[in-house]
Formats: sequence, structure tokens, C-alpha cells
Amino acid sequence: MASSSTPSSSTSGPVSNPSVAPPPPNKPTRILACVLCQHRKIKCDRNFPCSNCTKANVKCTPSTPAPARKRRRPNQDLQERLARCEELLKEYATEKPEGSVTTPRPSQQLAYDDSYLKWQPAGQLVRDEGSMRFVDNPMLSTVYDELRAMRQIVDSEDTDDNTSDTAAPDENSDLLLGDGSPNIKIEALWPDAAHVIRLWQIYLDRVNPLTKIIHVPTLQPYLAEAVGGSQSLPKNIEALLFSIFLMAVVSLDADECQTLLGYSRDEALQRYSSGVRLALLRLGFLKTHDLTILQGLVIYLISLQGRYNRHAAWILNGVVIRIAQKMGMHRDGETLGLPPFEAEMRRRLWWQIIMVDSKYAIFSGLSHSLLPRNWDTKPPKNLNDADIFPSATEPFQDREGPTEMIFCLLIYAFAKFLVETPGFDTMFLLTSQGEFVTDRDGSGPPEQEMVEYRRTVETLGNTLLGILDKYCDPLAGPVHQMAVNMRTHIIDKIMELITPAKHQPEWGGEVRTLKDNTFKIAVCTLEHNEANYMSTKDKGFMWFSLAHFQIDIFMYMAGQLCHRTEGVLVERGWRQVEVVYTFHPELFDTSNKLHAALAVFILKAWRKREETLTQRTGQRPDTPFYVDRLRTSMPNDDYKSEPTPPDPYTPAVLAVGAHNGIPDNSLDSFLGYLDASALDWDMFGSQVNGGSGGSSFGVFGMGPQVEW
Repeated sequence: MASSSTPSSSTSGPVSNPSVAPPPPNKPTRILACVLCQHRKIKCDRNFPCSNCTKANVKCTPSTPAPARKRRRPNQDLQERLARCEELLKEYATEKPEGSVTTPRPSQQLAYDDSYLKWQPAGQLVRDEGSMRFVDNPMLSTVYDELRAMRQIVDSEDTDDNTSDTAAPDENSDLLLGDGSPNIKIEALWPDAAHVIRLWQIYLDRVNPLTKIIHVPTLQPYLAEAVGGSQSLPKNIEALLFSIFLMAVVSLDADECQTLLGYSRDEALQRYSSGVRLALLRLGFLKTHDLTILQGLVIYLISLQGRYNRHAAWILNGVVIRIAQKMGMHRDGETLGLPPFEAEMRRRLWWQIIMVDSKYAIFSGLSHSLLPRNWDTKPPKNLNDADIFPSATEPFQDREGPTEMIFCLLIYAFAKFLVETPGFDTMFLLTSQGEFVTDRDGSGPPEQEMVEYRRTVETLGNTLLGILDKYCDPLAGPVHQMAVNMRTHIIDKIMELITPAKHQPEWGGEVRTLKDNTFKIAVCTLEHNEANYMSTKDKGFMWFSLAHFQIDIFMYMAGQLCHRTEGVLVERGWRQVEVVYTFHPELFDTSNKLHAALAVFILKAWRKREETLTQRTGQRPDTPFYVDRLRTSMPNDDYKSEPTPPDPYTPAVLAVGAHNGIPDNSLDSFLGYLDASALDWDMFGSQVNGGSGGSSFGVFGMGPQVEW
């Protein structure tokens, strides 16, 4: 038994010994389907040649197995960070801090009332794939940090993946800027080498002093590359330069543009507008949050003023505000720990966005710009571009004396006033209206509130004067002279509103009713425009004044002149008709329905004035140049000879309150908000373009007729 068990135990010992690994079995070689069967996706019998290839009478080629995939060893740091993210997300989803009762903020909380900002975290800028996002939730900030670190770990280990440098197309941008057609080559829109330098210099002379969006020393080196074309430029710089070229063309008149570029101003505007839009679309500007791209977008938005529907432009500016907010520009750069140079450039851009939005809000008929309420970005410093540089480590301090920032500092102070006193213009107009209405319902602003608003206006005047005294020198250049004129213009225009009608010299004479007062305000507004035209035409800043022209006010005044024939205000009004057509020759283009409708009113009004002057003096007056040109451009002879009707038509949108016995003048004081471009001027189509003729304005439109 013993002898028989020994061999048995000796042979079984190696098998049962756990310390000795068994020899690896011989793994049979895996036979793959042939190349043809794999391509045709049919079953292969794995014989060579296989039956399918034999039947097809083709060569049977065995396929080779794919190389073994490199197995990645678990990364301990990555696993720990992933676990940390899971814990944070669970905490964020379930945790409810004690006493976390949200206290509603006052609806009229001002932007500079920062009591609620003292306890609120400053937030954090998250940089990801060349983009920058602002996050003010501490928990999500930590999650973003962890996710970014995880991505860096993965990217550093995975060297086999080839990542394309081309950004994915943004499928949302075409909702705002149109579809970037692949048939358009952006290189074909780029200006010639000589034009690049000229347009750049025009921008520096005429636009940059009034906007200060770009930092010239930083951008200047790219001009050497831009002269040779846009191919070698960074794509964000390309978009910014396109917007600069566009804005330079906006600052030129038609003759200057033809002489400089060799083609018309309209063609140049279309060319560079297309370039800006195409460049922004290709960058995916809605999701690529870059300071340079945002600068180009803001400059593009400024270029739309005066030549684009102001309501649509205001909506587009809302997109700009959201992008800026996503980049954290509503929080001051010092609070976010940014370098001094970047913080200062963000301030300049943010305050320009505020000014543009406030302006478009007023033009669009809104009494207040709907900016984020919790913003604390400081105003820019009084510094030249040469005083700030990217490598700075210490915060910049205001320079004593005049700098190139003077105009912007003045405008930003006014922007602050608009933000902190919403509805000031509406309040004064309502109060002015109350002086002519005996049965007021008490819905207007209380007198005490009016006193506070007037005190605020006085404070604004002192603030602007203080800026001029501290930083302005009229001998330092045209932009300083422009700042002095702008301060006078702002205060005079506001004083025109806040002075009660009974305290003005026209009271009791030509101003007896609310409609008389509204007509006077329209005339005064156009006279302020004339003063701006005259003060800027020799300084290169005419474009800025022309951009603030409101055709609705001019059309209102033209409608009033159809039946107002006597008085000093009427003479002042006709003076403004000549001024407007002198500085706005685009109004002679009657192929535009709005311009054609305006021409109708001007010709009707002149017919009435011609009859009045002939009766008064016994001789026919000389025909103004604009009447001759309008008569030539209008295709229908009926408008050249038809007598003026007693009650010109008022579009229905202006006649709110004219029904049900309500006085029809209740909205005249809001003439600055009327949108003639939104009206259906096709109602003039049958008359302007060869209709039956002979009908007065009163037959157009629905509802009761009302007067201008």
C-alpha cells in the first residue's frame, strides 16, 4: 500500500502545489474570415481558398488580426478626482444649508447699491478649451476645477487621439447673424493691402477716441500680417479687424469712401458686414467666450446704430450682455483676481456695453436697460493706452490731467445716471403732460419724486463738470472739444425736459396745448442734432452725431407742418427740414418705403406753406432744393400737385387713446419712442408707385381719423 501510494503522491504533488503556476495552455490560433467575405459581410468557412472566393473565381486573401490595444493602467489620481466629483454633485443635489431663506431683492435695486454683494462670493472664471465662463456658485466652481483637472490627466495620457484644430460649427449662431454660406470665401472680403492701413488709421482717428474698446499697442503688431491677407491671422483677430474696417467705413461719407476705396459706401458696408458676420459664425461666437471676439461683436453692434432696426439691434445687444455676463465681466476684474491689464480692458468693454444698451433701450421705447442687477464692475481709469500693458502686476492708478479717455469717461458717467435713474425721461414727459390735462387721475409721479429727480439731474451736471475740470483740456485735441460739447448737449437736452412748459418763453403764445408743446420738443430735438452736426463735422466725428438721428421725430414734425403755417416754431421747423436733408442725403432714396412716406409729408407740407407765403407776400417763394429733388424722385405726379388735406393721416400705432372718447394727444409726448420703421408703409404703395391717385391720407388705415 505504501509503495503503491508513493508514486501516486509524487505525481500529484506538482498539481496540487499552489505555489507553482501551471504551464500556460497552447491557445489555438484564431482563424479570421477572408478579406472579401469581410467586405461583403457574408459568412466565411475560413478555409483558404474559401468556398465563396472559389465560386467567385477570385483570389482568397486571409485577413490579419488588428494589433492588440494598449491597455491603460488605472490612474489613481483620476479615480480619486472622479469620486470627489460624485460626492460634490450628491452634496449639491441633496444639501440644504440651514437658514437658506431667499430674501427677495427690491425691484428697484440699483446697480451700485452693493450691500448684497458684500456677502456674496466673488465667483470664479473657468477657462476651458480656449473659452472662459463665469461661475458664482462655489459648489459648481469646485466641480469645474475637478473636471478640468481630470481632462488634463486624460489628455496627457492619451497621445494617440488626433484632435482637430477646427472648432465645431455653431448651429445656433445663424439665428442671429444669418447662415454662413460655404460659397462665400472670407478671404475675398478682406481689403487690399493699401486699404488695410488706411481703414485702420481712419478707425484710430475717428472711432477709437469715442469708444476705447481696443488696446492699440497690443493690436498694432497684427497689422503687418493683415496687410498680406487674413490667412495667417488668428481667427479672433480676423473677426476684430473686420469689425474695425466696417466701423471705419461707417465713419466715412459717400464721397470719402468712393475716393478712398474705389467703390461705393453701400458696397463697402455690405462687404465688411458680411466679413464680420462670417468670421463670428465660423468662430461659434455664442459658445466661444473670448475677449477679442466680444470686442469685435460690440464694435459690430455700434456700427448698426442709425442704419439698422433699433429694436432688433437692442435684442442683439441682449445677446452681447449675456455673453459678457457668462465671461464674468459684470464682476470687477480685481475681485476675480485677474491681472491689472485684463481687468482694465474688461472695464472698458463692459461700460461700453452698458452705454450701448442704455441707448438702444431708450431708442427702442424702454425706460430702463435690463442689465444684470448684481454687477460691480468699476469704471475705467483715466489712462492712455500707453499707460497700460499686459505684463503689469500692480493695479493702475488714474493719471492726473487730460488723457484720450475723456470722452468715454463722460459718456460712462451719463450711462451710470441712466442705469441708476430708470424712467427719468418718461417721468418728466408725464409731468409736462399733466400741465395741459385738467382731469388728471393722479397716476403721474408725485411732486416729491419729481424734486428728487431734478436734484439727480443737477448732480449729473456737477459730475460731468467735475470730470471736465479734472481730465479735460480743450487744447489737447478734437476729442476733448467733443467732450465739452457733449456735456453741454446732455445738460441742455435734459433741462429742456425738466423745465415745466409754463416756465418756458413760448408758453401762452405758440404753446397752449399738449400738442403744441410736443411740436416744440420735436423742433428743439432736431435743433440739438444740428448743433451736434456743426460741432463735429470738422473733427471727424460726424458719424457719431448722425447715428443719433431719429427719423420718427422728423416725420412727426413733418406731419405737423402739414397744417401749421404760422409762428416762430414753424419757421424753426422748416429750417430743420433743410438741415436734415442736407446732412442725411439717404432720405432722398424714395425706393425705401419709409423715406417715400416721409417725402409725401414734406411735399404736402410745402404745398401748404407755398400757398401761405404767396398769400402773405404776393409772390411765390423760391422752391427749396430738397423739394425739387423729392419731386423728381417721386414717380406719382399726384403727390406733386395734390392740395394738402386738412387732417393728415396718423398711423394706427400712434393713435392709441384716440378711441372711446379718450383725447388723442395722450401719447404725443412720447414722440421719441414712435417707430415709423415698424409701420406698414405698404399703405402708400398704390399711391407712391402709380396708384389711382387723388385720395387724401385720411382714407388709409382703420378706425377714426386723428391729427398729427
